[in-house]
Amino acid sequence: MGDHADHASLCINAGCMPSKAIFEPIDAMHHAKQHDWLEIKPRRPDDYLAQIIHWKDEEIARFRAYRNEEIRKLESERYQVIRARACFVSEHELISQDQRYRFDAAIIATGSVTSLPRINGLDPAWENVWTSDEILQNTRLPMSLTVVGTGPIGLEFALRYARLGTRVTLMSRSTILPEYPPQFGGRMKTIYEKEGISVLTHCRPVRIARNSNGTLTVESESQESKRPIVTEKLLLATGRRPALDDLGLSAAGVELNHEGLLEIGDDMRVKGKDNLFAAGDVAGLRMAVHHAHIEAGIAAENACRDDQRRWTKRSNIQVIFSDPEFAFAGCTPGDAEKEGHELMSASAESKDIGKLHLAGDDSGFGEFWADVKTKRLLSAGLLCNDAANLIHLPAYAIDHEHTVYELEDAEYYHPTKIEIVSEIGDLLSRKLGGHPFARAEE
Repeated sequence: MGDHADHASLCINAGCMPSKAIFEPIDAMHHAKQHDWLEIKPRRPDDYLAQIIHWKDEEIARFRAYRNEEIRKLESERYQVIRARACFVSEHELISQDQRYRFDAAIIATGSVTSLPRINGLDPAWENVWTSDEILQNTRLPMSLTVVGTGPIGLEFALRYARLGTRVTLMSRSTILPEYPPQFGGRMKTIYEKEGISVLTHCRPVRIARNSNGTLTVESESQESKRPIVTEKLLLATGRRPALDDLGLSAAGVELNHEGLLEIGDDMRVKGKDNLFAAGDVAGLRMAVHHAHIEAGIAAENACRDDQRRWTKRSNIQVIFSDPEFAFAGCTPGDAEKEGHELMSASAESKDIGKLHLAGDDSGFGEFWADVKTKRLLSAGLLCNDAANLIHLPAYAIDHEHTVYELEDAEYYHPTKIEIVSEIGDLLSRKLGGHPFARAEE
């Protein structure tokens, strides 16, 4: 059971693809202006954002049409697509459009929905309150924007609206990137503040009021600022939750846990149900499209062939498309230490890597961690230009349990951005007793 809508996935329609389409021209203009050698400005400044959104919509329509055609080609006597809502009526039966369908196994892949915070006075229906859905369609640049939440949506859109000239305030309940080693969040906060963004950490909005002129006043509990924030627009970037409503799960004998979520095993089976599986956002395990594809493959193999496939990925790649980008692979150092690993780390700065420096990245860095005894690479973090691409080599090493010596022994062309990986690998290898060859340096 998947999304009933007559189009493709969340990623294409309201997720990763449309947002990246918006960011590309904004970042291109920003980088073109970076050295102050050229006069760079939109031909029609007042319509620039509207033009971007129009172009984005055209591109997404092409993606959607292509994907739907691919799905249509799969339809046959053995494969039927029913574009309608469905819900369970028993452990082996569901209903859709008043017709019952019996199944031996079912995969739940209904995705996720926006999760809204509870804040006194807030009415999410106000036209100047946005979620990721509304900001993807907005065509008029506000004078001010307050962003609640510093996950991917909050960090990515806050930066781009600041680059377009909006006065942006970013509010985080804790720190920036709290799930990762603190040096990454600390560096990103510095980078964002240099972009003119007001970053408030340990800041929780407690009350929101709508003013007579249409602006919003946001009161917060904060260690950094006690003053209310007056803002034209408010973006609620507080995450998504699995779409479990109206599925009739109780009729299928499925009970949610105390957090209101499905309990899913590494084989993607719903706990206590041999014939029910879940994959993607609805499983609530990893909430990323490439992970959803892997989960779906595991669920399908186990459902259709009675296989025993399980999630075995160690890299668990995560990316935030900030600028510079943030990417992380492997377990966090804290989790590794809890598992009994003794760690050694090494880091390198973007400004010392020729191609990163020439790309305008003098603010980023990377840091890797390895087990002192086995020399295996366990964790890798990059906050630098093109990190979303560069992370895949250390992620591969983590997945395949390679040592740091194998990472530093790889061949790296000069000059390339991936030399930040070789630099970190060489440093970490030396710390662990290795003797890497000398490499080209600026």
